[in-house]
Amino acid sequence: MVTEKLKEDVVLSREKVGHAQKFILKKYPDATSKKRAAILADTLHKMIERSLPNGEEERKKAARQRLFEHLLSSGNMIITRLDLAEEGAAYADPEEMMSWSTGFLSEDEAKKLMDVFYPPVNVTGNEMKPMNRKRLIPALSGILISGLAVVLILTVDWPDKTEPERILAEAVPPPVQNVEVYKGPVNELPEHLKFTFVEKEAVQVWLGERGSILADDRNVDAIFQAAHDFNIHPLLLFAITGQEQAFVPRTHENAEEISNNPFNVFHSWQDFNTNIEESSEIAARTVVNLSDGRPPEANPIQWINRKYAEDPNWWQGVEAIFEQMEREIVAKPS
Repeated sequence: MVTEKLKEDVVLSREKVGHAQKFILKKYPDATSKKRAAILADTLHKMIERSLPNGEEERKKAARQRLFEHLLSSGNMIITRLDLAEEGAAYADPEEMMSWSTGFLSEDEAKKLMDVFYPPVNVTGNEMKPMNRKRLIPALSGILISGLAVVLILTVDWPDKTEPERILAEAVPPPVQNVEVYKGPVNELPEHLKFTFVEKEAVQVWLGERGSILADDRNVDAIFQAAHDFNIHPLLLFAITGQEQAFVPRTHENAEEISNNPFNVFHSWQDFNTNIEESSEIAARTVVNLSDGRPPEANPIQWINRKYAEDPNWWQGVEAIFEQMEREIVAKPS
């Protein structure tokens, strides 16, 4: 049954929280426990929000908060694709849900899921209305503290904790207002394409499974650094390399040379064979510059396509790769 399949598809787990914890400790070694806690909470909220179907913004935020509370209150600290579907059906229209579902289900399976969450109200009218599937979340006894700006508070020996439920001591609803998490430059990319936490090791595993030379430390580090410095989602830059050079397979006879410029900045890797650090920086700056002036209704990657690539369908490939990487690297536990 399709709901059983979604129940087995784990989106966020104890292991994923642990990965985020280790990344934050490494990235912010001098931060206070409270600041690291706030960064962790903000990261988890973003991971949940990216995994939910699109829909009315305020209701989506409410769904995100319920799932966050569910994560903290459930003994095994797991959010499944079924949890996301149940919350999404409460605010997303059938078209959005169908689009979301086909990202990980076959078309036939997605239609069956629609029958579960949007059954006809009556035979003659054929009116679609989402099921009322109110989540029964256990009370967060002693956890919710009203009025605090910090979302999570970690105990003093936070770095030594191995059990996420021992780490998460106190929580309140987002947003984090008074804690500086990231000081990246302002740009006109939409929020979902701006810099966010992605585990480096998970990206390397994903690239390695595809035989990519970009999985090497130097290449991954350079792309992550450019993403951080220019406030771009790291996976967007990797997706561009996927579209331009198929992530540079190690088996290619010119793999080393191509990896110096897998973005094909300044026309191609043959014409401009620099190093991965410089090409990553140029690609990131180009993405930011080409994002300027985008009309609100314009697809952000298609808007970049106007001058980044001659192929008018380039953006479709980049977007598809980006979404695949999000599903397989960010949303699923490693």
